[in-house]
Amino acid sequence: MRYGDTVRKTVQAMLEKGMVDEVLAFVRGVDERDVVPAFITDAAEAEKITVASYQPYSLASILADYGDKGKKIGLVVRSCDARGVIELAKRNQVNRDDIYLIGIECYGTVNPANAKEGEIYIFHDAMEVGGKKEALDESLLSANCRRCEYPVPGMADISCAIDGDGAIANTPKGEEMLAAANLKSQGSTVDASAMKERAARWQDKDFPNLGTDRQERLDYWLRQFDKCIKCYGCRNVCPLCYCKDCALDADRVWVERGRMPPPRLFHLTRLMHIADSCLNCGQCEAVCPMEIPLTRLYHQLHNELRSIFDYESGINIDDALPLGTFTEEEMKAGGVELG
Repeated sequence: MRYGDTVRKTVQAMLEKGMVDEVLAFVRGVDERDVVPAFITDAAEAEKITVASYQPYSLASILADYGDKGKKIGLVVRSCDARGVIELAKRNQVNRDDIYLIGIECYGTVNPANAKEGEIYIFHDAMEVGGKKEALDESLLSANCRRCEYPVPGMADISCAIDGDGAIANTPKGEEMLAAANLKSQGSTVDASAMKERAARWQDKDFPNLGTDRQERLDYWLRQFDKCIKCYGCRNVCPLCYCKDCALDADRVWVERGRMPPPRLFHLTRLMHIADSCLNCGQCEAVCPMEIPLTRLYHQLHNELRSIFDYESGINIDDALPLGTFTEEEMKAGGVELG
């Protein structure tokens, strides 16, 4: 059995039976370490889908930018992409009813440029490199993946095992998808507590201990942001930065043209816009030419906001955005009189 056969079988069945018009997934490119996103409309093309442990782009961003509006679209997603789709749906950028999320377990991804020779698959307690199983080397994993708390995409319609034929239906839509592929829903055998422990261990290691002194915390953040050359890479790849008319563009009043490093409002504005919903997808940090640990900074702040607002991004589409809603208690605390 090839890794990802459950995914390919599901995609093929959904296209053959007309459940979706197209499926967005990664397919193999010029070699075994090259994966590219593609919209698949022919069921026979499902065989090209790969679940190798590379994640060069956000499929949520590609869906929002290039997905055909009004069509039924399937996505083969890891947790960060599934969560991105849910957050975009809350912001009315995609229609969740038209999206079928085919989740694949993800225990970490690697940068092909830094990877060992051969196709790589990461499992919860091992990895396979060039067809040979070996002990998992966590140092090869992307930093955001080591901190990830959601290796099993329970927020997707179905969750498929990467190294077996198991699949779980998480929604009524997911039950229809498995039925179309003649598959039964069966739970994961992976110890979720072990994955939570790994995430907590790496978060403790990665997140700087800034204490409670406000000036110390601010100084740390500003030192990082002063490395910026304003290439806009972080904004352009972020699945949650969807505005066509962006307040950070050079012709707007907030960020003047030609100033290096840019005014600190550049990053502080981005923080205000997305910190409550950061997905820890790693895209911003991966493209930063100055190697600013953006994902680490945003992820740490998101965790602090999560404890304040009791909100986890991209899990439940019915959870309201914390900075987009006000409770009666919050309004009273702000001195607003309610009639």
